[in-house]
Amino acid sequence: MTDHGHRHGGDHHHGGPLAAENLLHFADLNEQFGARDIVGARYHSVVNELAQIVEHQWRSGIRRGLIKGFFLSGPPGTGKTTLARRLAFELGRRFAATPDEPPIVLALVDGSEIARSRYGESEERIRDIFAHAQSGFTMPGQRTVLLFDDVESVLMARGSEHVKEWHFSQDSVFFHAVDELDTSRAVCVLTTNRPDLVDDAIRDRFLEYRIDYPDADVLIEVALQLATAQQFTAGQLARLAKRLRKATNAGDVKSLRDVQRFVVQQYVQDVLA
Repeated sequence: MTDHGHRHGGDHHHGGPLAAENLLHFADLNEQFGARDIVGARYHSVVNELAQIVEHQWRSGIRRGLIKGFFLSGPPGTGKTTLARRLAFELGRRFAATPDEPPIVLALVDGSEIARSRYGESEERIRDIFAHAQSGFTMPGQRTVLLFDDVESVLMARGSEHVKEWHFSQDSVFFHAVDELDTSRAVCVLTTNRPDLVDDAIRDRFLEYRIDYPDADVLIEVALQLATAQQFTAGQLARLAKRLRKATNAGDVKSLRDVQRFVVQQYVQDVLA
């Protein structure tokens, strides 16, 4: 990470309700994505579409936009969280930091950031997070991508058999906070593997995208990227691609998470060989 990233991202006090490690700036995202292209036409299309929508609302100064954010659903390991991070990176490129424009921040929120034992504290956490999304987490006037990962762990459908009384209160606070979100400065992204557990009133407030399992060509391309970064030889890369094609055809490897495990297994075999 550069000094620039440390200066803006490392101060927990100025990060408000979120820990410093949950606040990622462009320098952090650039380390992950800067040298990598988006793999797969579907992923490229979705990221570009989301970035265009947010860029339009931000550049036009639309404070009460029709689109508050995006709801990404699909099976586990299909890249929903990575896609949201990539969106923040793309926006960081389009809204480069200047003396008048602080670097955008990706604020990561999961159930552990919200859950509190005392009645009313979780609701106050939600209010505080959205308040900082409005004013800036680490700098005044900062633009924010607010990511609620695995949102069903925080906000649950009122008709669910697992719902508790406190979920109603948290959902209500979230509804209000989203409705008041300044869409000229912030965007909210929700991810879930279980859209059936998320309240329809929440889903209705967001533009929804289904992120399914990638096709075999995308999985192999991702695997080769990962393996190349681990300095696989040309022979090892060829063997990986052949074995992975067989595994995808058999249905043994479906997700990006499966691919990562597959590459690790071959890496260990090659190291021990």
